[in-house]
Amino acid sequence: MKKIRGAAAVALAVGMLLFTTAWAAGKEASSMQAVQDGLETVELKDGLVGQPVVKKALNESQRQALERILQIVPELEGLSVVNLSDEGDAIWTVTLDDSDGAAPSGIMHTRAELVFETNSGELIGFHVLNPDWASDELPAAGPAKEKAAEFARRVLGDKMKDYQMRNQISYGGGCARDEQGNEIAWATADVQFERLINGIPFLDSCIRVSVDAAGHVVDYYTEGYYKRNDSVKDSGQDPAVFPDPALAMTKQAAEGIYANLVEMKLNYVERKLLQYPEPGKEEVETRPVLQYTPTTYALIDAVTGKSLAESQERLPTSLIRLAGEGKKLVAGTPEEAIALIAAETGIDISGMKFMREDERGDNLKPGIKMIEYNWGSGSRAGNEDMPDYSIRLLTIIMLADTGQVTDFSLYDESERGKKATISRETAQETAIQFMQKHLEQGTAELEMCVYSTQDDSIPDWVDRSKLEYYGQRPAFKFTFTYTHQGIPVLDRFSFVTVDGLTGGITAYSGGNSSPPVTLPDSRNVVTPEAAKAEFLKSQPLRLVYLRPEYFGQKAPKPLLVYMQDHSYGGGQYIDALTGKTVTLEMK
Repeated sequence: MKKIRGAAAVALAVGMLLFTTAWAAGKEASSMQAVQDGLETVELKDGLVGQPVVKKALNESQRQALERILQIVPELEGLSVVNLSDEGDAIWTVTLDDSDGAAPSGIMHTRAELVFETNSGELIGFHVLNPDWASDELPAAGPAKEKAAEFARRVLGDKMKDYQMRNQISYGGGCARDEQGNEIAWATADVQFERLINGIPFLDSCIRVSVDAAGHVVDYYTEGYYKRNDSVKDSGQDPAVFPDPALAMTKQAAEGIYANLVEMKLNYVERKLLQYPEPGKEEVETRPVLQYTPTTYALIDAVTGKSLAESQERLPTSLIRLAGEGKKLVAGTPEEAIALIAAETGIDISGMKFMREDERGDNLKPGIKMIEYNWGSGSRAGNEDMPDYSIRLLTIIMLADTGQVTDFSLYDESERGKKATISRETAQETAIQFMQKHLEQGTAELEMCVYSTQDDSIPDWVDRSKLEYYGQRPAFKFTFTYTHQGIPVLDRFSFVTVDGLTGGITAYSGGNSSPPVTLPDSRNVVTPEAAKAEFLKSQPLRLVYLRPEYFGQKAPKPLLVYMQDHSYGGGQYIDALTGKTVTLEMK
């Protein structure tokens, strides 16, 4: 006999689930509930029999919801209930593990998290970590789609008719290490099911099912289930508020509008992946490429024919020449590092306490080891309607062998939503001076990009009075990308962030620490017009519904838009020397 035990309720950060490994579906079980002397017993047949224990009890509807998933995923049998978080009319979360009451340590134990919608009892999030299922083998597309569809059908039931599977799948994965030296790696194929409204995909209400190479479902995640500030859930939208597809212009007309907006830009990448990386592998195969990429991914309103302004924003860039002074930030200990950064930037480190130290590596930079140090202060108090944010976190990253600081950043929750008190011009001059001071000695040509502040990018439909506690602290960010033959090298750049209230440096990255590689000559590239024609041919537009959102506030109504297929990106590029689309290979 095995037990499902309860424990004191713990508030879980729902929506920040870490999706890792998997369970298979199969044998069914049934359950019954009894109450003895005020203590709940959950008794599951076929090997799951609970003993009376003091716990935060599942109510009847929660018990039934969990039982339905146990029938779909019988591998959850035998796990103990260790956390129950009930958020009333929104969601509730249950956490199971195999600790049998003991505090789990490290990563070599099984843990499952399930999130349910309170009113309907529907599963909206599912995640399992089981080290026995870990594998870095990339799943085959066909079997992964079949398994994902089977799982979605069993969870959704009759509602499955309202969803369609995307043809494209994506790949994910990662690796983890604990203090005992245990390491596990995993790889998944992520299959997406788009919800259909009036026969049109609604991209803000999709379901993602992740499957590993052995066919185990590792994750089930529902987009748009969170309770928003306006108390409207995407999953409960009335189809009547969606624009009628009959009003949409033809795809051919939208493609003509889109073609007039697209421009192609040359850029280098020193280390372009040749195939999807295998999780846990220390090295991946790369090569230098010269590629064309579009300067905009505009969305076309299918009813009006106008492009959405926020979708075609082009960040201002300019070529600058800086005479680097070559000053390096070097420290021997964490204490020296934080003192150095405070002296260099003026960041207030009073009250900050050392939190943790982590070793870091990068499979694109084999042989380069880094150490990350973290400090923090403050707390998050108040309530949901009037939070009091005071958390401050400082991260410093150093090369393990030399102690050189390559990156640092300050996260400060105070003064959220405030307007900047310094000008963009002043912030830019501060960023350039800091960059020049720490740039390698000698003259360098850089492409400087100026990013918009939050205040610049707030849509017209947003109620700005609600952003004081839900927005961001004002800041100006600048990137400085190295160039070759006047063309930016996308993976060799630095960035500097300037605080919009104090005018001080709050973040910096020294850029790619790997040695440069030989880049292709740019004299024999195809024309931008040829690259544009290839891009438009390989990436046709599709008609979809979207409902824009900004810090929990949603646009008054959904939009019907034509957009380029969002599967384009890291997995594809246009080779500037051949003019052809290159697709990332599978291992």
